[in-house]
Amino acid sequence: MSDTLGGLFANAGRRFHDNVAVTVGAESQTFGEVIDHGWRLAHALRDRGVAPGSFVAAMLGANRVESLAVYVGLALGGYTAVHVNDRLTAPEVDHVLSDSGAAALIHTDGPAGVTTELTTTTGLAAWFAIGGDPPPGAESYAGALAAASNEPVPTQVAPEDIALVGYTSGTTGFPKGVLVSHRAVVNCVKLVPYAYRFPLQGHAAFPGGWSFVSGLWGVIFPHFYTGGTVAFIAGATPDEWGRHMVEHRATFTLGLTPLIPGLMEALRLYPAALDTLQSVLHSGGPLPPELAADLVALIDDRLVETYGMTEVVGPITISNRTDWRGLGGADNIFESVGRPLPTSSMRVIDPDGNPLPSGEVGELVIEADTMFSGYHNQPEKTAAVLRAGAYHTGDLGYRDKAGYYYLTGRAQELIITGGANVYPAEVERVLLLMDDVAEAAVFGLPDERWGEAVSAAVVLRPGATVTADEVRDFARSQLAGFKKPVHLFFLDALPRNAAMKVMKHVLKDQLADATGGPR
Repeated sequence: MSDTLGGLFANAGRRFHDNVAVTVGAESQTFGEVIDHGWRLAHALRDRGVAPGSFVAAMLGANRVESLAVYVGLALGGYTAVHVNDRLTAPEVDHVLSDSGAAALIHTDGPAGVTTELTTTTGLAAWFAIGGDPPPGAESYAGALAAASNEPVPTQVAPEDIALVGYTSGTTGFPKGVLVSHRAVVNCVKLVPYAYRFPLQGHAAFPGGWSFVSGLWGVIFPHFYTGGTVAFIAGATPDEWGRHMVEHRATFTLGLTPLIPGLMEALRLYPAALDTLQSVLHSGGPLPPELAADLVALIDDRLVETYGMTEVVGPITISNRTDWRGLGGADNIFESVGRPLPTSSMRVIDPDGNPLPSGEVGELVIEADTMFSGYHNQPEKTAAVLRAGAYHTGDLGYRDKAGYYYLTGRAQELIITGGANVYPAEVERVLLLMDDVAEAAVFGLPDERWGEAVSAAVVLRPGATVTADEVRDFARSQLAGFKKPVHLFFLDALPRNAAMKVMKHVLKDQLADATGGPR
């Protein structure tokens, strides 16, 4: 069992039984309580006919301590957890539920408004709501657990069975499910404490939540494995963030790119936090080199910079302590994404698949012990990117002579805004649902706070009078807030090449200086 996620959780529950595993404000649960609730959830699902091995959707918020026990219980019970970003709209959640074939749904009260608009819940065998009044058709999570057994039961789970499904936006305009085996996630959970320098039984001041699946295997699960406490402090001000780190002797914290200035302010207000802070993880898109240099000047070599993606389940490359001291020989450490960890390897290839020498730009290809198992029910898309065990990222970059890697672009036009991935095709699909929109092209433009801002060039049908605010309101009704266009431009025509393909690089060049326009 130790090579499965459920086994890893069960072992940690025994070893750190009385430690506090999770806190949200004044609420907390110990490791023993999390395991107890986890087994109760597993029994509650079985009692309602949800067989082990079934897919169970989890849409959880950072406002409830119960969220951790949901993932623990699904792993203990032999279920596949379908991660649902709690920032999605009802149409997006409906797609995830129907595409995955989820037999059950568990959600917190944060996204409860969305769940009342779902059209796919009638076929669920179980539907549990945590906190608040359950939506029509749902049961109280607390009530279901109170009536269930907490006795451990044997589960037949193999390392290559699927533990998690994380949905990532697809180039077809629809999210696709990334299948993550127990082998992959357990390897990641055991790798992260080494890579990020977690001390035993540490304390994570976690300003994030459950929105992104990478937070599970990158922060929450590894702290559970090492007996640490994860304190959810989403929305904390710099003063609250810094004070929490000092009062709780935090050993770890992290910031997406937009949060880094707030973190730096927190540490300037409370420099004593550095007495216990072992590592500061930055994630969610490239950190501007100047900001990275300022951060290292403030926190010294505590910075951990990584490059990874959902499909490869965890960090692939890393810049760590010796790198910030200049001992690795990188051409420019503040522009680099680091060197591969011992669990992975990376190479640069040309369009024909031939390896490229140092300094030449090509596609990045990865092999890793944490590789995903494919896309759910999409064998053609799996075969397109996963070849002979290697993942073809679609990212462009190069390697310097010291073995450090640098990103230069994204062949698949992925937009990373505030740490969230947005594929243009998904936003374009929604914009084209509007009767007044004839054409739409979505791309990223530089943004000082978010890294990139989702931007759209739209061609209206003759006679249309739709406004920019109406387009944004429509997009917001169909997409998570971070996917809606920040910059919106109405054009008479989109620039196209001889093959009639939209030239987005031309749009970026033409509109880069016009971002102060329609918003």
